Amino acid sequence: MKMNRRNALALGATSLAAPLLVTKPAPTAAKAYGPTDGKEIFPGVRLVELGTRDSHIKGYKKIVMEDVVYQPKATSPLGDVMTDDMVCTVTEGELEVTAGDMKFAAKEGDVWSCGKGSTKEAATNHGTAVAVMRVINLRVA
Repeated sequence: MKMNRRNALALGATSLAAPLLVTKPAPTAAKAYGPTDGKEIFPGVRLVELGTRDSHIKGYKKIVMEDVVYQPKATSPLGDVMTDDMVCTVTEGELEVTAGDMKFAAKEGDVWSCGKGSTKEAATNHGTAVAVMRVINLRVA
């Protein structure tokens, strides 16, 4: 192959792009919790507090992040309405979630929200492995 300006540019672009094609980012694994981490809130369901910070979102004073860890076959029953606006996601496993009038299978990476004073939520781990629901509470006080 005769090397000309066009071939040199193509070769240069290919050599720069090659590392991008073969390097994949490593996924971040969820923290593995032991059976006694956090505080038991229902049989087989534990609450692990991760952190609290002042909010910069108008109308909210604090942001609180927690993991709710469900052992296999554990459930949190449909409770009182939510005391905070919140955003939830599953970081590990799979849960059957009832939030208000919705019922759905929440898999790793799924995200949903619940409104203060308007949503009741329940979740069940029907699987054989631990499931973790990460909850970000938006607190007004």
